[in-house]
Amino acid sequence: MKKGTVLRLRGFGFFEFISKNGLLLFLIFLLSAGIFLGVFLQGRVRFLSLYIKSYLTRYIELRSGQSFFRIAVDSYLSALFSMLLLFAAGSSMLGSVLVPIAAITKGVLLGAFPAVLYSQYAVKGIAFHAVLVLPSALLFLIVYLLSVRESFQFSVMMARLSLSGTGSCDLSGHFKNYCGRYLILSIFAVLSAVLDAVLSLSFMGRFGL
Repeated sequence: MKKGTVLRLRGFGFFEFISKNGLLLFLIFLLSAGIFLGVFLQGRVRFLSLYIKSYLTRYIELRSGQSFFRIAVDSYLSALFSMLLLFAAGSSMLGSVLVPIAAITKGVLLGAFPAVLYSQYAVKGIAFHAVLVLPSALLFLIVYLLSVRESFQFSVMMARLSLSGTGSCDLSGHFKNYCGRYLILSIFAVLSAVLDAVLSLSFMGRFGL
């Protein structure tokens, strides 16, 4: 075999991509594991099933017969609340533990939600999830994953600076950058809320759940 015909992963920057995005890939793995866990636990853990069913009821009520503005605001506030929890966790040295737990928990809820839809509404539930829930959820999931990464990195960095005795001025500058990144991410979360409102107004009445 000619040397020029040998495919090498290094030539495609595979290992470089892994090294630069290892943390994000690890967080995606945690979230994915949580999703599979949520699908498996739904129906087996009573508390989880009751919570998801209650959330589904509220989800439908908040999007049925409401104005575009009301749906968008409710959706954005829900997203913002999740991000604020991550922000608070990342502001603590315990965030290196709390943030991965939050990612897994989010995955469990994301997995259990469609599982409840499918079990209660069968084909209609699948269509409801695919048309109304999934597009905006995927958009926010990108924002959420980036928020998880920012919180984890800042928490680990803060722990290192504190343990090494580095001056508070350095930590203050890092915290300003941390807040700035979260502000940008919160703006992108608006897109998810707007998409949620558009889809809800366009298709909610057609399912009759």
